[in-house]
Formats: sequence, C-alpha cells, structure tokens
Amino acid sequence: MSRGLKKLLALCLVAVMLTAVIAGCGQKTEDPAGDDPVQQDPVDQPTQPEPEEEEPEPEPEEVRDLGGRVIRVAAWWDMTPQGGTPGGDRQVARREEMEQKYNFTFEYVNIPWDQTVETYSSSVMAGDPFAEIATLEDNWVIGLANSGFCTELDPLFDFNHDKWDQMAKTLSTVNGKTYGMGTGHWWPRGMFFYNKNIFEREGLENPYELMKKGEWTWEKMEELARKATKDTDNDGVIDQWGLAGIEMDIAMVVANGAELASIVDGQAKLNFREPAVLEAFNTYQRLCKEGIIFNKFTYPADEIPWDLAANIFKEGKAAMFWYQYWKVDDFRDNMADDYGLVMPPIGPSNAEKKYYCLVSGHNFQTIPKNTKNIEDIAFIWNKWTEPFPEDLEDPDAWQEPHFNNVRDQESIEVLAYMYENNCGKSAGLFSAVQPVVEAWWGGQDDLLKGEKTVAEIIDEKFDAIQALLDDFIAN
Repeated sequence: MSRGLKKLLALCLVAVMLTAVIAGCGQKTEDPAGDDPVQQDPVDQPTQPEPEEEEPEPEPEEVRDLGGRVIRVAAWWDMTPQGGTPGGDRQVARREEMEQKYNFTFEYVNIPWDQTVETYSSSVMAGDPFAEIATLEDNWVIGLANSGFCTELDPLFDFNHDKWDQMAKTLSTVNGKTYGMGTGHWWPRGMFFYNKNIFEREGLENPYELMKKGEWTWEKMEELARKATKDTDNDGVIDQWGLAGIEMDIAMVVANGAELASIVDGQAKLNFREPAVLEAFNTYQRLCKEGIIFNKFTYPADEIPWDLAANIFKEGKAAMFWYQYWKVDDFRDNMADDYGLVMPPIGPSNAEKKYYCLVSGHNFQTIPKNTKNIEDIAFIWNKWTEPFPEDLEDPDAWQEPHFNNVRDQESIEVLAYMYENNCGKSAGLFSAVQPVVEAWWGGQDDLLKGEKTVAEIIDEKFDAIQALLDDFIAN
C-alpha cells in the first residue's frame, strides 16, 4: 500500500472516532433508578451591580451681605423674640445667626394701634416708610392697598408653600393682588357656641354630627332654637332663649356667602339691597321679633352692657351663642354649664354650601411702598419665616393653646376643619371703614327693636353709608 493511501485511511479513521465522541457527549445521562432525566442545577451567572443613583448636589445657599442695614418690624405690640421657652429660644438663636450671617440688624418698632394707618400712609407718601415690615389688620389693608401704599407680594414670595397662612393671603388680596403675609395658624374669630346641658335636657340634635353630615344650616339652627326657647317658670315671659349673639346681622351676611360692601371696578358698592344680604337681615329680625333670638331691648335691666348676650349664654339662659372666639376665655373661667364649639351654620343663599365664619381684626405683615432694596427685605423675611424642624415634626402643635379653652376633642376637630378648609371670610370693604361701621350701629339696634321693616332701615341708612364709602375710596 502506498504511503499516501495509508495517510488518507488514517485521517478517515480519526474523523470517525471524533464523530462518535461528539455524539456520545450529546446523549442524555440516564437515571439508574428510573427513566426520568436528572435535573441539573442551573449555574448562577454573575450579575453586574446596578449603578447607584447619585444624589443631586444641593444648590449652594445664597448668602447676601446687606451692608449693616437695619430692618424695622412694626406692630402695635412688641414683636421682639423673647427667650425662656423652647420656641422663644429658637427665635432668639435664629435672629442672632441671621443678623451675623447676612450683616443686618432687626429693629422692632411698637406703634399704637390707632395710629398705625395714619403713620403708614403719611410715611409712604413722604417717601420714607416707617418700617420695612409693617403689621396691618385685614380691615385696613383694603384702603391702603387701593391707595397704592402697599407693595404687591406675589412676585416676591411663593404663597403655595405650606408655611404661609392662606387666610392672610385671602384677606389681604385686593383686585387679585396679594399684599399681606402671615405664617402658622390664624387665631379663630367668628364662631358658634352651644350649651351642652340645654341640648341634652331638651333632647336636641348634636350640632357636631349635623356639621359632619353637612346638615348644619340656618333651617336646622332655627328648628333647634325654637325647641329650646321656653318660659321655664310659667310666668308668661321667655327666660330661656334658643339663640343669642353679638353683631349677628353681619355674621349672618357672611354665612350666607355675601359681603356688606365691596370694590367693583375701583368704586365702592354698598350691598345692602342684594338678595343674600336682605335675606340675612330679614331672617335675623324675624327671629328677634319672635323671641327666638335674645333681644337686649326687651330684657329688664337698668343698664345694658354691650356684651349682655354673652352673659345670657354664660349664665345658661341661651342654647346657642354666635360671636367671636375670644369670648371663650370668659366661658372657660365663669360658665358652669358645659359648652361646645361649631362652625356657623350655612345660609340658604350660600352658593358654595361652605361653612363661613366672620373674620375681623386678623393681622399680618406687609411691605410698605417705597421701601428700598425690596428684594433684600423679601429675602430676609423668607428666611425668618422658615418653619423650625421641631415644628415640622409636630404638625398638631397649633392645638396646644386651645386645649385650655375648649372642653372636648370635637371642638379641636372643628378648628382643624376651619383651618383646612380656609373658612374665614370678611364683610368686605364695609369693615375697613370705621365711620361706616359706626353709622350702621343705629341700623343694628333698629333690626333688634323690630319697629321698622328691613327695607325702611336700609332706605334710611343707605345714602349716608354709601357716601362714606365713596369718600374713603376717593381719599
């Protein structure tokens, strides 16, 4: 056999052997105990760790040098931070830190309440505002803003931030522009008290439950007041009234979703003849004449104190009382009967069907016009009003001042509802003009006495009050 043929046969033999080996490697391994194949555990494949997301670098804090400027903060009380309490100590420390860091000094100006508006306006007109941050009441801001004496704050502050008091924003907004700012929870104003002892004794429905169900309305208030109104000693004279109140005529207008006066296209408008206002006045007078609402002019007394209606409630002679929350101090200390606190009932013309409480005298901070380097003032006040971490950790801290005033947890829940739903509402331009308020005092007395109709009272007062409003806007 030739050498070439031998090589060819050897190559063929190697090829056949390799084929057999490969075929054998491809066969399944049989289980000696049965026909099922042996399951091989999968081999874990190494995985690449996911790259960690890098936290964004915090934006560098803006530090301004105000060059030793003095920033005056004005109010009719001393706003200087005072130590001695955890909250006060934090404010004192923040003041020192900020003054050093931004090179400025806070100065606190105490100005008499009855001189605030005059001082504010005259100093702005002179081009030298008496303070960089000035405290005002909601009753004052309408006239000052309408006269161009206050700085619009919307371009300077983000009022969507949780720290801002939305009630201050609402009450200081004039013609769609915000002029006032406040933080935290505003102190409650117009509220509605009820005597728990009388309600239990007379078998009356629980106002808390009615409010939760959205059934706390004027109609329900009148129903309960009628049941509670009685001559308890059978001498022919009512001695337990369903309802007592102070300035109820104004509070009922607000609860009915209306304002007594407003600014329309830059002009003052007295709303006494608007349907919702007339409805409030007529309902109030009707219930007074029927003896359902306590009437000071029919009460046998040598002298009539301005808060006689509050005394009647405190003495357990009225089932319900409608006025300002601050009267709770007197009830807490001097009222034997138990009491509860709810929102004022919803009036029939209240289109939003929202609980509204009359707010008057709510205060907040403003920046007067002609203030120099206004961006620096806004920068400092924004820093000053930042919440402390301790306050953020306890969102219910606002409740603490009220625990000594109210007598049940439900009252706290009502206050929480009021804050969460921004239920405060002013009487509009009406309350901003003190001569107008005083001109209506006689009208309020006439409503109570019931000797004149609502239409007659309005006709007598309308022109004089409208003239006062016009003069206020003009000047």
